[in-house]
Amino acid sequence: MLSLKTCAAVADALHDTDLDPGLRELIRLRARQLHAGLKSHPWFFVIQGGDTAEVINCALGFPITGDHAEPPSSDWIQDHGFWFEIAFGHTRIFVENGPGTELGIHYLCLAHFWTDADERRA
Repeated sequence: MLSLKTCAAVADALHDTDLDPGLRELIRLRARQLHAGLKSHPWFFVIQGGDTAEVINCALGFPITGDHAEPPSSDWIQDHGFWFEIAFGHTRIFVENGPGTELGIHYLCLAHFWTDADERRA
């Protein structure tokens, strides 16, 4: 789980060659878009395979997954292939689209794009 709440933290993530290049590009794009015109720095969170519900909820400051999860009031969710992006105002949560991702948050993202017609075709 990455919590990027400062310009320095974002800069470190952008230069971290262990992070997925597609994720670094998404962070770079959103940092550029969101930082323009804001007086404060936008917050970015990265949920990766192996992160538990407790770690995720603690980092975000609200229960988005797990036993006490509440339906999120996000602005939107986008599918970027290997990553989902959840928007809450100027905060972005990037969720890895992979088998190791915590089931509740992964399902939240996948269900946003699934339809009943998709299930019938499967």
